[in-house]
Amino acid sequence: MSRLRRILTFPNTVAAIVCALMLPPAYWLIIDREPVASSVSEVLSRDVRQGDFLQIDYDVVWASRCEIVAFRYIIDEMQVEWPISRSERVVEKGRQRFTIRVPVPMAAAPGKAVYKGTLRFACNPMQRLFPLEQDLRPREFTILVNEELAWRRRKDAQGGAPALRRFAGLG
Repeated sequence: MSRLRRILTFPNTVAAIVCALMLPPAYWLIIDREPVASSVSEVLSRDVRQGDFLQIDYDVVWASRCEIVAFRYIIDEMQVEWPISRSERVVEKGRQRFTIRVPVPMAAAPGKAVYKGTLRFACNPMQRLFPLEQDLRPREFTILVNEELAWRRRKDAQGGAPALRRFAGLG
């Protein structure tokens, strides 16, 4: 009995209780680190005009209920990264079909471009502190010149340089 009394001291008992209470968060932090979605996606149009939308159709199976933040951007022909506003949403477990519309900046260079994105998941309390991240598959497409928006290509009536507007009070 004296050996058991030496083992069951107050500090040892407190340490055992703390370790037992840390098991669920440790599970969430260490073991529950798998991506929560498997998806199939398809670009609906490979040619997109400046100022229009790249549309991608998704068929996703969510493994659990999660809060998601999407960070997205487009890299144009000149290797300029154009960030798209981040979006947040809560997804429920199960299958979901949807189409996203990614705005192509009017100033993006025409030519070959790539759409990239990263999803940040928080599916349990520990993942709010240490979220999961999953990179989306890069999608290649072509940015076409939008003649209606290309003010640089507009000529004045005599065929000279592009017309410049004068602002009131400047001169």
